[in-house]
Amino acid sequence: MAVSARANLQLVYVSDIERSTAFYKTIFKIEPLFTSPRYVAFPAGGEALFAIWTGGEKPDASVPRYSEIGIMLPTNADVDHLYEEWRHNPDIKVVREPYTEVFGRTFLVADPDGHIIRVCMVD
Repeated sequence: MAVSARANLQLVYVSDIERSTAFYKTIFKIEPLFTSPRYVAFPAGGEALFAIWTGGEKPDASVPRYSEIGIMLPTNADVDHLYEEWRHNPDIKVVREPYTEVFGRTFLVADPDGHIIRVCMVD
């Protein structure tokens, strides 16, 4: 029997699970589906999960990051609206203000460990 494999988990390493849980609860405006002392999972639509995990070692901020966490919204106006909401929150670090890219409006914020979160319009 063949098993269908689909990417349905985005896992991000964090240094402080409680701080990161509070951050993602704030930006997602939802409670986690699962919480443990080292791993917390949030629903990400359908069967997909977004999870944070302390793992073994603390993330090294000097190591280049080659991925982004993405939040896609229905319209360019929604992207700008969310930016206006988040830019007033002192717990959300804006990395780059909204600008227009080939795929539409986008902006970048960073989580407490420096992971980049890109907000953009749905492709």
